[in-house]
Amino acid sequence: MKDKKVSWCPDLTGYTGPLYRAIVDAMQTDIRSGALPVGARLPTQRDLAWALQVNLSTVTEAFKEATRLRLIAGEVGRGTYVLPVNTATQLYAIDRPHAENAIDLSTIKPAHAFSNEDVRSLFSAMLEREDLAEVMEYHAPSLIARCRDAVVTLCRARGFHPRQSNIFPCAGAQAALFAALQMIAKPDLPVLVEELTFPGMKVAAKQMGLRLVPVAMDKHGILPEDLDRASRASGAKTLVVSPILQNPTGATMDRKRRADIVEMAEKLDLLVIEEDVYGGFSNQPPLSLQLAGRSILVGGLSKLVAPGLRFGYIVVTFDEARSKALNLNFAADELVHVTSWMTAPVMLELACDWIESGAVQQHMDWQRQEARARQSLVRRRLNLPALGRDPAAPHLWISTAEGSPYSNKTGEQLASLARAAGVDLVPASTFCAGRMLSDGVRICVTAPRDRADLTEACKRLLQVWE
Repeated sequence: MKDKKVSWCPDLTGYTGPLYRAIVDAMQTDIRSGALPVGARLPTQRDLAWALQVNLSTVTEAFKEATRLRLIAGEVGRGTYVLPVNTATQLYAIDRPHAENAIDLSTIKPAHAFSNEDVRSLFSAMLEREDLAEVMEYHAPSLIARCRDAVVTLCRARGFHPRQSNIFPCAGAQAALFAALQMIAKPDLPVLVEELTFPGMKVAAKQMGLRLVPVAMDKHGILPEDLDRASRASGAKTLVVSPILQNPTGATMDRKRRADIVEMAEKLDLLVIEEDVYGGFSNQPPLSLQLAGRSILVGGLSKLVAPGLRFGYIVVTFDEARSKALNLNFAADELVHVTSWMTAPVMLELACDWIESGAVQQHMDWQRQEARARQSLVRRRLNLPALGRDPAAPHLWISTAEGSPYSNKTGEQLASLARAAGVDLVPASTFCAGRMLSDGVRICVTAPRDRADLTEACKRLLQVWE
């Protein structure tokens, strides 16, 4: 997307309070009304001060406040841009409304596979234990060791062999992400992310006061040259990245891109937090395999098995001595208290039973097949390129770039039309980490209860999108 240059000089008549605050309030008003569209490049602070006939320091203070409120973001050498409204938290709202008879394509979750009998069978092994009452106690060291062995089993299937002592079970992948970010968290700390990043990252950044620095992408993920630029311009020393089936775009790094990113991480001395929750949909090893000594892998079972199975983990690839060189708030005994001790022993026991019995692997195999079938269905129905041999994600990105069947509309327009037709999906603005460089919508193909509902959703979308 090209820059939207605007000549913005607000009328401050009627605004009360300090002058810098009036500028911020006027900016908020114009963003809401559309007079300042998302992605618009603002005048320089000096030009705006001249136009308003105010001191430069007043405009500087206004821009600082607007940046703190996440209304705008500045990029060194490129200017200051209007940010999309952060709607990522809405995806996590428990009472998020859905229209009657609406088909949900907005929530990434595994395809529905468990019957009541399946769940009863999976619970039976734990219920038959002679020491069942122990699951109501605090975590036994043997349980944590068992969980670590279970994670090793999951990782080994993809050629990754972490040390057991470097594994920390968590209450789901989002809790694992928070634990990883707590090692670096400082107010206004810059963190490098994909230009379209997953909602959980945006929520975590907002709660921790982190400043997201977007890195441009293509179909293979982040661009090494832009990672270099963004790190040097912002001073960021942490990269949060999804190398496999990135959310929302589905981008997967090929061998060359992986090698280039590893080389750039070493050159820039970056800590890499690898979000790997969709890695199990492919046979590729985590990028952390090539990043020994400078990565934290974040994983979990909610996207591959069932959302109710709150079992996640982090894997660090460094020791405490190396963590000091990376300037991390890391100590193994302290990390246990914000990871494993925050989990429920009942859930840990259940997850271990399922992994050890092979039930998790069987279910993951089924999910991979179902995701591929549903991806192919949607691509065929919506006239999108065929999947080919690429790994199938539970989500699918529809770009509005030139050459797309839907390039005549914006992501917001596609989402609005879909909503009116009774289909919920998510536009690019929800994922945008900075100014809008890319546009489109995300569809979650495994969210509907069955393929019939997914087919009906595609039918509705074609009726309103064509």
